[in-house]
Amino acid sequence: MQLPFELVPSAFLRRAQRMAPSAAEATASGFASWLYSLYSNEYGDQEDKERGREIEPKIFARRREMQGSVNDDFLRSIDSGWRLVHNGLHVPGQDHVPWFTIGSLRVNGEPLRASPDLIYHHARFNEVLIVEIKHSYMSIPSNLWPNVWGQLWCYSQLDIARTADRVTVIGEVWGERGLWLGRDRDYDDDVLHMRASVRRNPRSPTFDRFFRALFDIYSSAPPPGQVD
Repeated sequence: MQLPFELVPSAFLRRAQRMAPSAAEATASGFASWLYSLYSNEYGDQEDKERGREIEPKIFARRREMQGSVNDDFLRSIDSGWRLVHNGLHVPGQDHVPWFTIGSLRVNGEPLRASPDLIYHHARFNEVLIVEIKHSYMSIPSNLWPNVWGQLWCYSQLDIARTADRVTVIGEVWGERGLWLGRDRDYDDDVLHMRASVRRNPRSPTFDRFFRALFDIYSSAPPPGQVD
């Protein structure tokens, strides 16, 4: 049985204040990386947790095969009101990953840059669904990791989410069946699978208050290159 990630908010915030970054990038991924550093020595390996960009095209394809929901053609074929309005995954044929700026979140006066993996929008219900995909071999807590939710909290501050009537954020963790044979392994589509999928309401007062307090700590750090 998966156990939850045990976190006492007040203690975590005190630790964050003690470990405030010496320099902060104005990116959602930079904020998430700092959150991970607050517990990485006790909970897993950074290389394992954050690596996976090279496998994103296979996750994209596998997700489409498993669910169909990643593709607008499928959504239209079932007469769904949902549409995929942003794809930030690194996929073949895409010269660059599009990103947004979040004016309400600033680091040293600079708007936060963010590129969610997937954003879905339902125009009729004015509902937004934001998905963040991770690739990991680590043991997965039932409530996932704070850095995943911190990154998704940032994404929930995008204009498309702030103006929606309802917002849901989803953390997905993917991996492979069998043993990982090393960095140079040629990933097999047949063993790639979704290991966990957890959703949250980023507008929950406790959720929003906690990550906003963490972002306040993060955003008070000087920018890279301007450290005394």
